[in-house]
Amino acid sequence: MTETNPNIQEETKVGFFRILKDLWPNFLLYISYALTASSLFINLVILVDIMWPGETLELHASELGLLGGTASFAMAFSGIIFGILSDKYSRVKLMAISELIFGMALLINGFVPQGQGILTFNWFFILNLIRGISIGGFTPLVNSYSYDSTEEQERSQFFGILQALFQLFQILGMLFSAILFQNYLWREFYWINGTITIFFGALIIIIAKEPKRGSKSKELKGILTDENIKYEYKLNWETTKATIFRPTNIIALFEGIFTTILIAVPDFLLIAYLQSEHGISAFATSIIMVGFGLPGGVLGSLIFAKLSDRLGTRNIRNRLYAIVVSAVFIFIMFLTFFFIPLPYLTPSEGLNLGIVFSYPIIWVAGILLFLGRGVLGLWNINQPPILQAINLPEAQGTITSTNQFLETIGHGSGTILAGALLVVFGGNYQFTASITMGLGIIGGLMWLLAAIWIQKDASRVSEILKQRGIELNQKKEKKK
Repeated sequence: MTETNPNIQEETKVGFFRILKDLWPNFLLYISYALTASSLFINLVILVDIMWPGETLELHASELGLLGGTASFAMAFSGIIFGILSDKYSRVKLMAISELIFGMALLINGFVPQGQGILTFNWFFILNLIRGISIGGFTPLVNSYSYDSTEEQERSQFFGILQALFQLFQILGMLFSAILFQNYLWREFYWINGTITIFFGALIIIIAKEPKRGSKSKELKGILTDENIKYEYKLNWETTKATIFRPTNIIALFEGIFTTILIAVPDFLLIAYLQSEHGISAFATSIIMVGFGLPGGVLGSLIFAKLSDRLGTRNIRNRLYAIVVSAVFIFIMFLTFFFIPLPYLTPSEGLNLGIVFSYPIIWVAGILLFLGRGVLGLWNINQPPILQAINLPEAQGTITSTNQFLETIGHGSGTILAGALLVVFGGNYQFTASITMGLGIIGGLMWLLAAIWIQKDASRVSEILKQRGIELNQKKEKKK
């Protein structure tokens, strides 16, 4: 009788088209989120007029910061629940549920009464909160699903494609929302996106297939090719102490609070700065984002993806260094944006693209945006593979949701803090950006500390999985 070696691995085809074919439900989740992710920020001035006709953004900056911030807190708490559930139950069913809830909240938003002040705000607030709860499940579900659907040497490529699509549809959604909101067709924006999202949820529940848990771990994939062998290990106190309560995981959790401030604040402040401070219309702002931010984000995510996989396969520390470079560069690029001498335009000038782009400094601002969005990809495509490498298959959803919890606390705190500081300091964007982004850079630098322990933490998980591979093989032999 020929014995089966649990460490023997079948060569699996990897690459762009396989990723699209096997992981399409993940892309649908992120596309639906991306289409609406910036609809609030890009239309801040118009939103104020929808809620409080005739009043200015500066009078209601704190309420709008609260609108985005509390949704982030809802996302943080719901993510914990979805993360725990994703480690125990079908990721596909949970994806469909979260997507359908998200779609219904979008659809209903189109029926909110306009111009009723606090009443209109409350409706937007409640529905945005519901969307935050449903979105909270997206990241832990995607990380858990992708861990069991991608090879180690293609994980940055998956997250690169995911982030490229997210940024592409985020910018397109931004442009689409700016056009509709500017023409006060905001109801149609919510109806269209709600219908698309509900359709995506139906596709996932009908067509998507659940990946076998643990089947892509290099230590287990040989034995788990047998359909009769299942990975049924559950997270317990011993494995939690041995893997989750380790230095790299702890650093990854707390750095997220600061790093997401660095990432969230530019989106919130930069758009308000262009529109409210310099009179550039929502449509012209979206054109700037499409022309410069979109190519930077997409190219950065795709170009850096294969490079990150190559360097990360050689040494996982290389992924940490890439994140540090990303954080420092983002800080420099976006902070510089607030100090360049942008023109002050009248409302009619701000609507005229010819006038807006006739200023050379607008092109300089676009280049800064291009570079900042491009390097942002390094953080997005290297952090998830790090978390996947230092945690067990049964902990992927839990650790990702815990990480997301603290990251969204940072995201929500960042927007609330930025909105409050903007009011307190009389609309001083430079001072507000310096304080909030200064806090954010701390997160990137914390990853340098993790370089001390990350190799040991990853090796510890690998040894546990090797032992489990032996145990599963022994069970298989007993059944013969």
